[in-house]
Amino acid sequence: MAGWAGVWALAAKDLRLLLRDRGALFLTFLWPLILAGFFGALGPGFGAALEESDAGAGKMVVLIVDEDGGAEAKALRAALEEHPRISLEAAELARAEERVGAGEVPAYVHLAPGFADGRSVELGVDPRRAGEAELLSGALELAAYQARDPQPALTIARRSITGEGASARPPSPYAVTFPQGVIWAVLACAATFAVSLVHEHDRGTLLRLAVAPLPRWQILAGKGLACLLAILVMAAVLIAAAVLGFGVRPLSWPLLLVAVLATGLGFVGVMTLLAALGRRTASTAGLSWAVLMAMAMVGGGMLPLFLMPPWLQQVAWLSPVSWALRAIEGAVWRGSSLAEIGGACLALLLLGAVSLGFGARTVREL
Repeated sequence: MAGWAGVWALAAKDLRLLLRDRGALFLTFLWPLILAGFFGALGPGFGAALEESDAGAGKMVVLIVDEDGGAEAKALRAALEEHPRISLEAAELARAEERVGAGEVPAYVHLAPGFADGRSVELGVDPRRAGEAELLSGALELAAYQARDPQPALTIARRSITGEGASARPPSPYAVTFPQGVIWAVLACAATFAVSLVHEHDRGTLLRLAVAPLPRWQILAGKGLACLLAILVMAAVLIAAAVLGFGVRPLSWPLLLVAVLATGLGFVGVMTLLAALGRRTASTAGLSWAVLMAMAMVGGGMLPLFLMPPWLQQVAWLSPVSWALRAIEGAVWRGSSLAEIGGACLALLLLGAVSLGFGARTVREL
């Protein structure tokens, strides 16, 4: 316990120094939030389907599969088309399932043959678009009431249509930009603490700590813990902003916690490795951002992974940023399971352990 008390004390010291450095604080905490909000606002987005002529009004495109074609079905369609938030687009059932599964549209309405007799409607929805699905359910009930006396009541059978992992599109631009914002916060923390570690080495702070009655592993553990805590706090701030301010709804909170924690641990190791490779403060800053920017460019930190051409998606697997994004996006909007993000998380943990082993040289050489 006494050993960990020293680690906590060193971590608290590093966090206080970070809070006093306005430039590092802006780069680490505020800049990722600005990026996520700004690029998300450029939409209507990478997934949410809006009718082009009505994008300003925010009309949601819904596919209508009318296999009945009778007067009752036409009356329901006409009443639904009058809804101010919905624009109907005719489609075949197979194509409608494909487009909803790919995230191109939030839902389809299927009017099967014999609709007038059973008054039953199948509502195929993207499970990532719960808000739009609820809106459409209410609109259907209202349209049924307007099209005909409410008796017999309309029966709505909801069916979840899931996509195929990486081919699926996100429900809103913010579901993409805020995971990217988390990545930029992680990269900023890694670069900031790597430079801080080398700066303390140059000024002799690490040497003074080394001659103190303090095991050397605690010095590195304190720096790593401070970096990890900064990453987790910034990730929590970004996710809270996405949920409360921009309507992003992560599909799995436990998996999101696992993904963020694995990402943080992996890049804590990268931070120590960058500090070991850089001999001086200026060179470490340049090297850190060069390496981390390259990871971001290849791994989806700038161009979303699902927008990349297939060959670049394969190359992206070489970047730890890609592993982190696939894990975080899997929990936020891809609907991945623990087994599906487990490989990326294990790769991040392995990267962190190997990098930490090489990076410990900074302290061993004191």
